[in-house]
Amino acid sequence: MTGVGLVLGAGGVVGQAYHAGVLAALEHDLGWDPRTADIVVGSSAGSVTGALLRLGVPASDLAAFAVQSPLSVEGEGVFALVAEREDEPFPPLSPDLFLRPWRLPSPALLARIARRPWAMRPGVAAMTLLPAGRLDIVERASVLDGMAGDAWPEGLWICAVRRDDGGRVVFGRPGSPPASLGRAVAASCAIPGYFAPVPIGQVQYFDGGVHSATNADVLARSNLDLVIVVSPMSSAFGRSRSVDGPLRWVAHRRLDGEIRRLRRAGATVVRFEPGAHAIAAMGTNAMADDRADGVVQAGFLEAGRWATRRSVAARLAPLATRSSRRGPPDPN
Repeated sequence: MTGVGLVLGAGGVVGQAYHAGVLAALEHDLGWDPRTADIVVGSSAGSVTGALLRLGVPASDLAAFAVQSPLSVEGEGVFALVAEREDEPFPPLSPDLFLRPWRLPSPALLARIARRPWAMRPGVAAMTLLPAGRLDIVERASVLDGMAGDAWPEGLWICAVRRDDGGRVVFGRPGSPPASLGRAVAASCAIPGYFAPVPIGQVQYFDGGVHSATNADVLARSNLDLVIVVSPMSSAFGRSRSVDGPLRWVAHRRLDGEIRRLRRAGATVVRFEPGAHAIAAMGTNAMADDRADGVVQAGFLEAGRWATRRSVAARLAPLATRSSRRGPPDPN
């Protein structure tokens, strides 16, 4: 049986809509159920999507919920808890959030730089110095604990970053610190300077996208045959004329490196990155909650076209028979 990994990258609220569109296309066009992936890696927005998949929500319902369409029985059961909450929309990201006094470097950060200076990226180090955000995301993410109970969903890896030294942590992977599902997702989504850091044990964590928009390389030693990467923050072929084009190019190039590592480990990799239509639908405010319809539609159509290209379709061929032989993991 083909071992399959699914990587769901960062991207805020519009990133979740892009995940929904792409995964719904794979379900509709290939007959593959993304819930059957052996390992799901989620970073920031991807941690929310990955958690919902592991809790039993099919990709079609992720898309339906995003555009406020009717849900299946499976989707209604999970999203009923979400519907009970009446949270205010997130405010837009604004530069003035980062104009408050920054922190001094922590001893842990300085020690990490001294040990391996070549491995520390300046951008990651800078994020550890940002002032704490004022929005608390823990309460919103706690709804996932009500869905999951005391059990951690099988095969779900959630990436976050330690605030003191910028080191990546993968919750759910063997040997990782213990955490509830809601806390881990909150940590993975805690954008520095925007959300308050999330304490787990004695450590504060923030957004897994600080280390990488995708973190696909955490699967390099997992002996998987096929890895599917959905990367809302990059751009197809690295090209984009949007205002955030340079940032998308950087995310694309970092993903290139992660994919090379996966391929050296023997995995076939297929990536899905937004094209011009999806990028236009997303806009530049990652936290916009009024763009879901356009993003889901653009992601669905672009992913469908990409998945049917001859070379891509050949790499995705094992998915067509996989779902008929294996159901989604039991969340409990």
